[in-house]
Amino acid sequence: MGQALLGIEIGNCNIKAVQGIQKRNELVLTNYGIEPTPKGAVWDGFIMDMDALLHSLENLLKRKHFTEKNTAIMVQGTSVITRNVLMPPMGEKELRMILDYKKDDYFLIDVSDYQTDFKILNEVETEEGKMLNVLLVAVPNIIIKNTLELIKRLNLKPKFIDIASNALSKIFASRSFGFYNEKFSIMILDLGGQTTTVTILSEGHILFSRSILYGLEQLKEFMRDEFEGNDLVASALEEQMIQEINRFLEFYYSRSNVKKIKIIYLVGGGAYFKNIAQYIENMLDIPVKPADVFEDIVIKDISGFDKDFFYLVNALGLIKRT
Repeated sequence: MGQALLGIEIGNCNIKAVQGIQKRNELVLTNYGIEPTPKGAVWDGFIMDMDALLHSLENLLKRKHFTEKNTAIMVQGTSVITRNVLMPPMGEKELRMILDYKKDDYFLIDVSDYQTDFKILNEVETEEGKMLNVLLVAVPNIIIKNTLELIKRLNLKPKFIDIASNALSKIFASRSFGFYNEKFSIMILDLGGQTTTVTILSEGHILFSRSILYGLEQLKEFMRDEFEGNDLVASALEEQMIQEINRFLEFYYSRSNVKKIKIIYLVGGGAYFKNIAQYIENMLDIPVKPADVFEDIVIKDISGFDKDFFYLVNALGLIKRT
């Protein structure tokens, strides 16, 4: 049995909180809530107005009667950098020492301004033999500092700080396995207010993850609740989002031994727009569907979860830990 956790995702448009526990193969959700993010309080993952954000989170936790103190919280935005590298098989302690020594080689940034970490995804066969597929992550120091300060001021206990792609991989892992040795990958498009996150998974492992500083907020002046595909919307979406996703796909398929993307799942606030799945499918020539409520999530005496699911996927991944 896992540990009961409060999961918090602070988006540019909405704050999402969930409370639950992982029990064997099921995630048991006991509470959740959504609160609008104060205007201007967050920009691309950076906290710009700590007091306003703190006030909104306090209201959310009080209004929805959250009781759990142990907290998993997400850091996100285009400044969060991920890299996949192959390393010879070795122990985690030795790997940490080597990656810490060589991190300047992997990140084209001043690493003194970032916190770095890694996760061993799996072991792969290469021409050089077996190698470890390792996910490297770099997060700006200021994002980590402000996140921890926020948790402290809320009188919560920080247990995990995670990134979106890792949280999504926990929720979608079962969807990325084929039957009878079928090999494929899936893409998750998190259509947020200011950013869009692209994550590609196969057999439960993260193959690729990038964020685009463009979201559905930029399209709202052209559309309402329905994605009508008018010329202004189509042009904006294609130029700002679809072209960038196509660039990511070209990079993904340029690597050796990649697995074809079988389907794209939509999550986030943008997944609520009617017809947007069909439009993206037509543009990318890959089947697209809004993510459904997964069978391994158990809802305990909570109403409204089904309609809010698209907003909650990242936060649910935060508390899905064994």
